Amino acid sequence: MKSTLTLFLIIIIGFSTYAQNQNSKMSIMKAEKPILIINDSIIGGIDLLNKISTDKVLELNIFKERKLSATYLFIENEKNAGIVIANVTHEFKQKTQKELNIFFGLNEKNDVYVNGYLIENKNQNISSESIVGIEFNKS
Repeated sequence: MKSTLTLFLIIIIGFSTYAQNQNSKMSIMKAEKPILIINDSIIGGIDLLNKISTDKVLELNIFKERKLSATYLFIENEKNAGIVIANVTHEFKQKTQKELNIFFGLNEKNDVYVNGYLIENKNQNISSESIVGIEFNKS
């Protein structure tokens, strides 16, 4: 009886501490897959490689320890999954950083982050085919 009561109290305390914060959204970016940079100009997800045939891939370089940039939003981004750089002859749908900012009603010169990393090169575009989610962070 005593152990059942103790277990019940632990469960109740666990749920009540989680319930105290109504804005309990976790800001953890799960960048378990590496970022893909295509032809040095398009940033996308590694799944884009599955959409093209292998004969269109001219070169593929894998960097396990390389990061998109030194500036990142979340502490979790310090441990990244690396970068894959590919040269391909396939055309991808893409958006410029300026187009994305205008589309969302932001200043066209706002910084854009991918998987929590700042895109330092303003000439790089983002593949619209690999955008899974967009999150706005108010400063």
